[in-house]
Order: sequence, then C-alpha cells, then structure tokens
Amino acid sequence: MHILNRLFRKKRNRDIPPKPSWEAIVVMMRDKYLDGFADDVVDVIYSKDHSMRYVILRDENGLFTYQLEAIYQYDEDEWKYMCSHDDALPAMLEPFRGSFCKSVFDNKEDLWKEVKSEPEYKQYF
Repeated sequence: MHILNRLFRKKRNRDIPPKPSWEAIVVMMRDKYLDGFADDVVDVIYSKDHSMRYVILRDENGLFTYQLEAIYQYDEDEWKYMCSHDDALPAMLEPFRGSFCKSVFDNKEDLWKEVKSEPEYKQYF
C-alpha cells in the first residue's frame, strides 16, 4: 500500500522565484543556446543593449548564413511552468520577428554587407 501511495502522491508545489530584472535576464542570456544550431557558429554580434544578436553560421559546404535573434521574456504563466523544470531560464532567444536564416553567401564579406544594410542592424547595433 505504501508503494501505491508514493506513486500517486502529488508533488509538492515548489516556490516560484520572482522573475529577475530585465538587466539580469540580458546578462543571463548572453551566449546561451549557441550549441543548438545545426551549422557551425562562426561569430556572434550583440546589439548595443545586448538584447539582440546576429549569429553567423557556416555549413558543411563552407557557405555562410546568419540569423537575427532577440530575447523573449516569459510572461507570468510561462514562468510558472518553466520553474517546474530544473535550470529554467526566465527567457529564451528566438528569431527576431519570425525571421529565420537569411540568404546563403560564399564569403563573410558579402554576408557583412548584407547584415550592415538591414534596418535592424542600423537601429540596434
């Protein structure tokens, strides 16, 4: 009977820590999730306030591409759910405005010309 009680016992509610300040979140998210890319990460460039980043990638054929990402801070309900997991962060990096990988380039110089011509680069970087 004790075994059944242990199996069906409700887990105790963990105390939900308060969400950190935006500044603390920005510091926490620096260089996070860079190992999740299928391609090799060549370079990472952060915006002036470090809340956005360009990730420069190189595939197995030596071609370059990039992705612009921004920090998305979880709302209260998402934060409550995330706190149920170990090592939860209060935010995640996601493609900025739904934009995923951009064009493919043969070299980094052409890629940089494209990146520097984007309005987001001019505004935030």
